[in-house]
Amino acid sequence: MSGTWIALLWALTGEPASEAAAGEVVRASEGSTEEASGDYSRAPGVEVPPAIEARLAELAAAFRRATGKPLVITDGTRRPEVQAELMLRNLERGDDVVRNYANKSAARAVAEAYAKAREAGRAAALAALTAVIRTQVAAGDYVSKHLREGAVDVRCLDLDKRERAILKKLAKARGIAVVDESRTSTPHYHLNFVR
Repeated sequence: MSGTWIALLWALTGEPASEAAAGEVVRASEGSTEEASGDYSRAPGVEVPPAIEARLAELAAAFRRATGKPLVITDGTRRPEVQAELMLRNLERGDDVVRNYANKSAARAVAEAYAKAREAGRAAALAALTAVIRTQVAAGDYVSKHLREGAVDVRCLDLDKRERAILKKLAKARGIAVVDESRTSTPHYHLNFVR
């Protein structure tokens, strides 16, 4: 569980959450039978969905060839509890989650659950959001493609304008949708591998 929280903190801040995380970026294929390519790394605890791993590796290799830099994956597959925590954080700071998520009806249901439960305290609000998201997932309705194992987030703080344009172009050429979230409080590019 601590690895998940470290990854969550890194995803939220765009920086490693601890000194250990700063010096120890996990290679993409560590623990698998494949050799690490060095074309992308992931924050500790981040799960790269197996269904998209080959496409991500190919994109990362093309990006490395074009820029000399590896991609840094700050978020991958999310469990309903993690999605609820992220959305609760966004709602608490006043973000319009219905505007920010492509699945407007699912996001609206989460926002409505928050509006009903927030007076009961943070723990009650988190439980309510988690319950809504679990129900949605069970019905095949995903507020985020991270829940569907079809998305990753890429850190963009260390990419210049040219490198950002290259990443978008390479992703588009491979049928990967890029949602530019570089102007949010947690700057990143959200890569959707599934429609």
